[in-house]
Amino acid sequence: MVSRIRRLLGAAAAVALVGSLLPINVGPVVAVPVCNSTDVTNKANFESDTIYELLSDRFADGDTGNNNPLGLANSYDATHTDINRYFGGDWQGIINNIAYLKNMGITAIWITPPYDNLDQPYLENGTYYNGYHGYWAKDFFRPDEHWGSWAKFDELVSTAHANGIKVVIDYAPNHTSHTDGAENAGFYRNGTLLGRYGSDTLGLFHHLGPRGDTQTSRFDYQFRDLTKLADLSQENSTVVGYLNDSIDLWLDHGVDGIRNDATLHQSDAFRTTFADRINARSPVFHFGEYFIGTPDSKYDDYRTSPDRTGINILDFEFANTARGVFGDFSKSMTDLKNMINYTATDYTVENDAVPWLDSHDKSRLASIQPNRGIFHAALAFLLTSRGTPVIYYGTEQYMTGENGDAGRKWMTAFDQTTTAFQLTKKLSDLRKSNPAVRYGPTTFRWDNANVLVYERQFYDDIVLVAINRSGTTYNIGGLVTNLPQGTYTEYLGGMLSGNAITVGSGGAVTAFDLGPSEVGVWQFRDAATSAPQIGAVGPTIGRAGNTVTIDGEGFGSTAGTVNFGTTAATIQCWANDEIKVTVPSITAGNTNVTVVRGSQTSNAFSYRVLSGPQVQVIFHENATTATGQNIYVAGDVVELDSWDAAKPYIPFFNPNYPDWFLPVSVPASRAIQFKFVKRDGAGNVIWEGGSNHTFTTPASGTADTPNYTWQP
Repeated sequence: MVSRIRRLLGAAAAVALVGSLLPINVGPVVAVPVCNSTDVTNKANFESDTIYELLSDRFADGDTGNNNPLGLANSYDATHTDINRYFGGDWQGIINNIAYLKNMGITAIWITPPYDNLDQPYLENGTYYNGYHGYWAKDFFRPDEHWGSWAKFDELVSTAHANGIKVVIDYAPNHTSHTDGAENAGFYRNGTLLGRYGSDTLGLFHHLGPRGDTQTSRFDYQFRDLTKLADLSQENSTVVGYLNDSIDLWLDHGVDGIRNDATLHQSDAFRTTFADRINARSPVFHFGEYFIGTPDSKYDDYRTSPDRTGINILDFEFANTARGVFGDFSKSMTDLKNMINYTATDYTVENDAVPWLDSHDKSRLASIQPNRGIFHAALAFLLTSRGTPVIYYGTEQYMTGENGDAGRKWMTAFDQTTTAFQLTKKLSDLRKSNPAVRYGPTTFRWDNANVLVYERQFYDDIVLVAINRSGTTYNIGGLVTNLPQGTYTEYLGGMLSGNAITVGSGGAVTAFDLGPSEVGVWQFRDAATSAPQIGAVGPTIGRAGNTVTIDGEGFGSTAGTVNFGTTAATIQCWANDEIKVTVPSITAGNTNVTVVRGSQTSNAFSYRVLSGPQVQVIFHENATTATGQNIYVAGDVVELDSWDAAKPYIPFFNPNYPDWFLPVSVPASRAIQFKFVKRDGAGNVIWEGGSNHTFTTPASGTADTPNYTWQP
């Protein structure tokens, strides 16, 4: 070793001597910054995070001065018993309890909409309701006075960040408040009234009234009011500009993620252009509430919506199944296995989904399953499953509450000794420390109606989990795993009665008993990864010039190359487990992202490149159709499927048949060519005749095409 070092030093001295004699031109060496992947700067990928959803008004009261800031009657209840009134929770209360959240292993908080909400109580059938939840928007440019000022919001963000916690805001761009409320759905911009539902000179709202139970078409969901909440016209340039400017404002105040409310009720075109705006300005993790049941005729639209819009899904399919399995026992563990398997196929990026068990719109799990053992088993399944798990506030305190508002009670305690609290902490730490839980697919190793044994594996990193939801002991025999041969202590330390296991040759596990409500977790961590391995890319849709974050292992400490297809991207920063790059200028469409380190190339991860900045164009066509046919559009840009009528965008709306229309997201400031097609459920396509239509898209906002007539 000494002689080798001497030779290297001697060679270096010789080079220095030659350099001093010969004039050479060497360009400046630009050092690539190191990504700080241990803090909150990774706003794009949340796979290593555990999210805590809390209602700002119901968590903790840190400032009694804003409990009833406007002094309104029927607005505030100091006893915390009238579920329809404000309880006094605020951002200061969250700040005061950041240590509690950090100690639970929480790395992201999802707070209810932070902007100014309807002030006056809403009176219906003799009962006063208040907007304590934040979903009755008034002014998207001002913080709500019940929760704090801009300075207090900034303090919340900075305090959370200082403790390694990201801040996700709920954002509801679909509507304002009630059409029959005191404001008549008033829509304000930083204190200036833009319009009301009944005096809508700017065309800010759709005016089709509430959607009834029998109105279940895509058109009904997107153009009618959600209950009596005034539906914003997201085909209107003023509305689009308002929402874009508003989200810019909150991004500028440091938010790390967006939960988009009621995405089912927003058009694909708006969602796509909205996500494009965010991804170009400040890419953050963006997921939406596409509300479905299980089963649901909207499932295919739900599962593919991230591919079309770039907004990830709040995982209702996961929740609906898991709540049936662990809650009322209406489903079996086999159903749970099947759900994980088919969503692994159906979701293009399954780890971008956001699974949950409790929420503000559902009965709390502790109400539908009071057995603590089964409750803990459910929590363990959530925290070791694919995607980014959400813990609803108070779940760790076993809070109860029936469907809807009753599940939004005042936070009962901040006890850090509960098993649910400690379990969340332990498994959140595992998510951060073992890439298998962050990125690995799920393989089921043993199952029956009450037991699941499954393995999460990312290359050589492995986590094995066994869960028994029943009161019966099962002998787990014939189990095979990819864990290397050896004896493994149980990761939870017996917290849920788990014990050590022994793995023999060929991965055979010595048979063991799994007792009532027992959960066992075992892991193997290969810290010596030598090859680049991509676990996550976010966002997965964007355009040239956007920032993309790549997470994984084995990237090395020295910058290599990131390729989009065959084109190298500009490296912004590089670390062994995280890289940030700028999307290069390449042909629009799907491409593979790879990391190259020396002679080694990583696995490929798909990325969709858009044609440019996105705007909405509302296409119009007059055409008669046969039964079962719909009108579609295909054109010369990837957003219009590059003339491929076999996979057209989405069907047009026809409330005034034979007039058809559809808002579509297309590249800005571009002369696009297109034609309309008729397509039936069997995929048979009839192309419009004549020459191509040409339309120059606007630089921003929205635009309508002429009213075209079908060309035979």
